[in-house]
Amino acid sequence: MADRIALVETDSRPAQGLMALLKRQGYIVSRYQTLGRFFDAVARRRPEVVLMSMELPGMEGREIFRALRSNPGTRAMVLVGISGRPRSNEEVAAAFTAGADEYFFKPVDEQLLLVRLTSLTRRRMEPPEEEVLRCAGITLSAESRVCSVGRRSLRLTKLEFDLLAQFLRNPHRVLTRGNLINSLWRGDVSAGGRAVDRHMHALRAKLGSRGRLLETVVGVGYRLSLNGSSK
Repeated sequence: MADRIALVETDSRPAQGLMALLKRQGYIVSRYQTLGRFFDAVARRRPEVVLMSMELPGMEGREIFRALRSNPGTRAMVLVGISGRPRSNEEVAAAFTAGADEYFFKPVDEQLLLVRLTSLTRRRMEPPEEEVLRCAGITLSAESRVCSVGRRSLRLTKLEFDLLAQFLRNPHRVLTRGNLINSLWRGDVSAGGRAVDRHMHALRAKLGSRGRLLETVVGVGYRLSLNGSSK
């Protein structure tokens, strides 16, 4: 099935040229002249690719990208920014930080656009590699939610699993109780530091001898320390 492309562009001349180019390559292209019409269309049927002018009235292009990336239903889209005026390196970098996959300036290099779209859409279809965290004999597979110590499988609760992942991603860094409440309890202060301590105690017990690697930093929080541990 051909990829659907949403072209969000107010300027008719470049829009017509891009639509003709993309349709010749077999893409299904719909043009939207306003953000309202674009968002209405996305709500009905999501495109695989968005080509968006960075000079749309009413909202900065990078803010639109950030909104699309933050929504679970649209975060997998290929997002391409197109600017009709000079931009500083900082502005372009901000667009990539907000979620852009590619960025072009007008007049768009047609051959390069097609090559990049082919690459980006192919990559979108490939299943992402699972994040696997390994440290001091502890192995944690983030997506499949599997944890083991050496050859021994561990049965962890959701909070214990997420707690351990935080430390494996941040070895040697002190994570305060506040850090952990924000990350795992979404900032719910009613959880309190004692809830963190209870889960840390349970996690240490399940890790066996590796549990001593989770050090208490008195009055602050906890740290995964690898000093003297066997890798």
